[in-house]
Amino acid sequence: MTREKWLIDPAELDEFQREILDLGINDSYVIKGCAGSGKTILALHRANDIYIDALVEGRAKANFSMVVYTVPLKEFIRSGIMELDFPVQQIIHWEKWDESLIDYVIVDEAQDFSKDRIDAFNNAKIKSIMLYGDSQQQLYAEGMSIEGIAEYLSIPQKELTKNYRLPKEIASFASHLCEDKDLESKCIKVGSDKPRIKKLASWQKELDYIIEEIKTRNYTDVAILVPYNLKRSGGIKNNLNHSVEQIHEYFQNVGFIHECKMNDKNITFELAFDSDNPKVMTFHSSKGLQFETVFIPFCDYPTHDKWFYDKFQNPFYVAVTRTSKNLYITYSTRLSQLLDDIPTTKFDLL
Repeated sequence: MTREKWLIDPAELDEFQREILDLGINDSYVIKGCAGSGKTILALHRANDIYIDALVEGRAKANFSMVVYTVPLKEFIRSGIMELDFPVQQIIHWEKWDESLIDYVIVDEAQDFSKDRIDAFNNAKIKSIMLYGDSQQQLYAEGMSIEGIAEYLSIPQKELTKNYRLPKEIASFASHLCEDKDLESKCIKVGSDKPRIKKLASWQKELDYIIEEIKTRNYTDVAILVPYNLKRSGGIKNNLNHSVEQIHEYFQNVGFIHECKMNDKNITFELAFDSDNPKVMTFHSSKGLQFETVFIPFCDYPTHDKWFYDKFQNPFYVAVTRTSKNLYITYSTRLSQLLDDIPTTKFDLL
């Protein structure tokens, strides 16, 4: 199955994206846009324009960095930019940022960086800074809203008004999980399927169902997303079955090939985005990524627990909006209260 190309050519950009891409490389802006509006694409094309400008002027190196929040996003970008010219080493995970002065700073997923981190990026830039993000996808309490960043830095803000990733059927579902009630109207794509929700007899049966769907339908661009990296104990909010580690162990036991993003002091697995293997990761690690098919298993989240609701409401929305085609949600006890406000007409109950 041929994957949908996510890094579109400049000639394919809409008028709003084109207007932003045509901003001078010495201009500083904050760019806001919903999930799937092309923020990362524009950030990459801006980086490429800066690189080409340096070549035209005869400079040996374009003095810029594109900073991203997560390692998976860095690797996802690297796998998709072969047609661009600039060196991939200029895409930097924020923890590798050395705060040296640099001509141009480009920041993706800016809404999750703290005020101090935003200061560091801004103070390091010599000529301009561009920050891209979406307040609806803010995952960490210390982050600043996109609107707040623009006000804090006293730089202008522009907005992307169309969504090219989400089919309208999935956007209609996702709009009930966020404050953006116009999400569906922003979408260009019309899909053939609503989100699918299915109850299984156990968490093992949920994973068996996912394996069967992937094999039967020949899905080759798949993410399986859950709240936690590692298994936890103690209390309903730390259900063992909500982790990447739990899925990894089960898939290993049944011989199902997969890749996962899971870290602690002793375990590190990384993702190869140029492979067809299903990717297992947390909601947080999926930020900024895109897949044709997304599975969200174990959706029995205890949202009556205020701690869990506050921590995972936005991450769950991020997970739902990673798909460009198919969305599956499975559970085995009681469907999460996160979905209580979604009309039954917005999904297919299998």
